[in-house]
Order: sequence, then C-alpha cells, then structure tokens
Amino acid sequence: MSIRAGRLRDRVDILRQVKVRDGSGYAISWVTIGSDVPAEVISQAGREGVFEKVFQSVRVFQITIRWRGDLLPDDQLKLDGVDLNIRSAEDRDRRRESLVIFADTEAALKTS
Repeated sequence: MSIRAGRLRDRVDILRQVKVRDGSGYAISWVTIGSDVPAEVISQAGREGVFEKVFQSVRVFQITIRWRGDLLPDDQLKLDGVDLNIRSAEDRDRRRESLVIFADTEAALKTS
C-alpha cells in the first residue's frame, strides 16, 4: 500500500523507555526516537475498561506511517499530547512502504 503524502496530515511522536542513572539507582525516562512523524490517524470505536480499580474510557486508533524497522513492543506514541500504547505494528503488504499501527490509551504510561 503506497502512501500518498496527502493522507499523512497528522503528526505523532515515537517514544522509547530508557533507564537513566539517578542518585539512588535507576529511573525510567522517555526519549523521542521519532518527532513529528507524518501519519494518517483514524479513530476507532472506543471502549471502557478498569485500570487500577478505576473505570475509564479507552480510545483506540489506527495510525499509518511510512515504514520504519525500529519500533519495539514497549514504545509509545504521543498524539496531540495523548500517550498511546502500541498494540500492533505491521507491514501489511511486506513492501516496507508503510506501517499500520493499532494503539490505544489503555494504561498508557505517562511520557512527560
């Protein structure tokens, strides 16, 4: 699936957890590995769930970006200030042209 530039109207950041030394050992920090990445964002049907005994709504997104081979399962996306867990990322036609990512807000770790 070739991606035409006109479809990629949104921007996402790709973030990765890293351990950094602090005065008492290690702390988790987030580094940006992709900033203002052009994306097509399609909101999917949301749902509701319980996280840490708190009832909350969960937003789900299908996000298409140009192909990149460096995403890890624990990476997160940031869309308009909202942290998103990457649930899957696949190169549907195996041509290394695009990645279709499903991501949601369920239990997303705060990156800032």
